[in-house]
Amino acid sequence: MLLSIVIAASMLVASPAPQSQPAPAPALGTVSVAPPQTTLQRLEVPQTPASETTPRRSPREALRRYLTRPVARSVRYLDHGVIEVGVALGLPEIYRLELQVGLLDHVTLGATAHWLPGQVRPNWSPKAAVAFYRGRLLEVGAFYQQVLYPPTRDDGDPKTIEFPRRAHYLMASVSLSQAWFTGGFDIGWARGREALALLTPDDLEAGKAFVVRDRLGGGLHLRFGTRRVGVTMQGWYPYLAAELVLDVRFGAFEMRRRGGWREL
Repeated sequence: MLLSIVIAASMLVASPAPQSQPAPAPALGTVSVAPPQTTLQRLEVPQTPASETTPRRSPREALRRYLTRPVARSVRYLDHGVIEVGVALGLPEIYRLELQVGLLDHVTLGATAHWLPGQVRPNWSPKAAVAFYRGRLLEVGAFYQQVLYPPTRDDGDPKTIEFPRRAHYLMASVSLSQAWFTGGFDIGWARGREALALLTPDDLEAGKAFVVRDRLGGGLHLRFGTRRVGVTMQGWYPYLAAELVLDVRFGAFEMRRRGGWREL
């Protein structure tokens, strides 16, 4: 019994160790994909303030950008640096000439020479307009203008006193613009001389034949044209006036692109 145990132990020691089986080869037509390797990257955020990274526009650049924005083809207000020469025909004036200049897109200053029936030398009056808002489709502002009338007629009555007439209009104006057309309405204050219906002996002695009245005024306007040339129809009430104006606008020191004789 002891001998058989010894023989079995010697046989186990003498037997070779089992060899490991090699890994099976991948089958044909299959693709082996390696597991993705994740890497962490460090994200650094700059600590400088935004004002240093984004350059701020200078006041001159901001002004140039504002004065080159697209705006409507205005009736009352001229673009910055634009000079306008206009000729008007209508009633009560025979005709008048006007010269205006635009400043900063919001201020328009000018003067008008009026020729009345029978006059050789014209009468002069100022013009002014201030735009509160100017956009591509809408404009809101105010303007001042005078309208001259011929003197009252001499009817042969010595009690009739002739006097020159002049109306002052200070009006708010609203305009809408689309393509070649710009139109709107005016409303505001009108002041003018009105003949007295009944003259007293004191009025005749003092040579007083009129009274100055303040009234609510209104008007309409419509312009057809481009940035450089256009025709305007306009009229006012209660001191009646109606006229047709041809305006030509030249760029003197404007910042917008030159030209625009044909474009909208």
